[in-house]
Amino acid sequence: MRRTVTPLLVTTTPATAQSLPRRELRTREASGYDERFVQELVHHCPTVLPIAEVEPAFSPVTPVCMELPLASGYLDNLLVTPRGDLVTVECKLWRNVEARREVIAQIIDYAKDLQSLTYEGLETAIRQARSEPGFNLYAHASVGTDEPDAALDEPRFVDAVSRNLRRGRCLLVILGDGITENVEGLTEFLQQHAGLHFALVLVQLSFHDLPGTDQFVVVPSIPLRTTNIVRGIVQVDDGRVSIVPPPPTTRSEKPTTLSEDEMFAALDAKVPETSDRLIAFLTACEDLQIRWEVKKTLIVRMTVGEHRVLVFVINANGTVDMGYTYGIKHLTRGFVQKIVDAVPGTTFRETPKTAYAKKIDGSYLTVWELLENTAGIRAALEDLNQTLLEADTKGEE
Repeated sequence: MRRTVTPLLVTTTPATAQSLPRRELRTREASGYDERFVQELVHHCPTVLPIAEVEPAFSPVTPVCMELPLASGYLDNLLVTPRGDLVTVECKLWRNVEARREVIAQIIDYAKDLQSLTYEGLETAIRQARSEPGFNLYAHASVGTDEPDAALDEPRFVDAVSRNLRRGRCLLVILGDGITENVEGLTEFLQQHAGLHFALVLVQLSFHDLPGTDQFVVVPSIPLRTTNIVRGIVQVDDGRVSIVPPPPTTRSEKPTTLSEDEMFAALDAKVPETSDRLIAFLTACEDLQIRWEVKKTLIVRMTVGEHRVLVFVINANGTVDMGYTYGIKHLTRGFVQKIVDAVPGTTFRETPKTAYAKKIDGSYLTVWELLENTAGIRAALEDLNQTLLEADTKGEE
C-alpha cells in the first residue's frame, strides 16, 4: 500500500535529522496553501510537475496561461512544448468522493472542449486568459528552448498543435494533495473515450515547511498514470451505448504512452508501418535479453548479468546511434563488426572507450537499414548475447 513519507532535513555539524512538518492544502478561507497557490506555482515553476518521468516526449514544457476559458468552464493551467504537445492541469483538493468524481469528469470535458478548437480558436482563448491581444503561441513556446532538435518552425508547430487539438491528443494532469486509491480506481473509465488520445496522470504534491524560514519543500509523487488507447469499439446493448477498447492486434492498437505514440508516428510518417515492423523485430529478440523503452528516443538494451549494453538508440528521424556503451569495447567489438557485415555501406569505428558502426560517408545508420537486414542484425545480437554470457560466467568486467 502506498504511503507518503515525511522528508527529513539532515545537517552534518552536528549530525541531526529533523522531520519537516507537512502543510496541508486548504480552502481559500482556511490557513495553508490553497488551490490558487498551487495553480500559480505550476504557472511560475512548471518543474514541480514530474512530466519528464511520465511522458518524456512532453518536455520541456512552457506555461501558457491560467484560467483558460473553455465551453465547459475554466481550465486551471495550460502548458505547451516546443513541438506543439499540450498539457492540461487541474488543481484540486480531495475532500470527498463527490469532489473526486467531479474533477475526473471535468478534465474529460476540458479535453473534449480542446478537441473542438482550431489553432486560431485556442490562441484566441489564450489571449483572453492572458489579457494580451497580441499574444503569439508559437513565439511564446519557442523562447528559451535549449534543445536544438526540440523546436519546430512556425508552420510545423501550428500543424502539430492543430493535429493534437483535432485528435484530442494531450496529457491530462490532475494535481492535488491526499490523492487516494479510490481516486485511482475512478480513472479506469478514462480509457473508454474513443476519439480522444489523451493520457492521464495523477500528481500529488506534498508541502513541507522549512522551520525558521519562509521557504518550503515540494515533494511530487505519481500515484497513477494511464496509457493511451487510440481506438475504441462502440457497442449497443438494449439501447445503451458503450465504448470499449478493442483487442490489441498490432502495435498501433495496443495501449501506449504518448511518448511512444509520438515516436512511432514520426517513424511511420517517414515510412509507413515502420513501428509495427520494428516492434515485431524487437519482440522476436526478447529471448536474447533485448528490452526497449521510449523516452525522447527509442532505447534498445541487452542486459546479461552485470553487463548492460545500449545496442541501439533510435531517434525520431530514424537515425540509429550505437555509441552509447562505454568501457566494455572488448566485449562489443564482435557485435559491431557483425553489424558492419550485415548492413551494406557501413564501416567499423572506434574510440578509446567504445566501438560502433557508421555509414562510410560518416552518417548514422537508419532504422530502415536495420529492418532490411534483420537476419544479419539478429545474428549480431546473438553473438553479443553469447559474448556477454561467457563474460558473465567468467566474471569479466
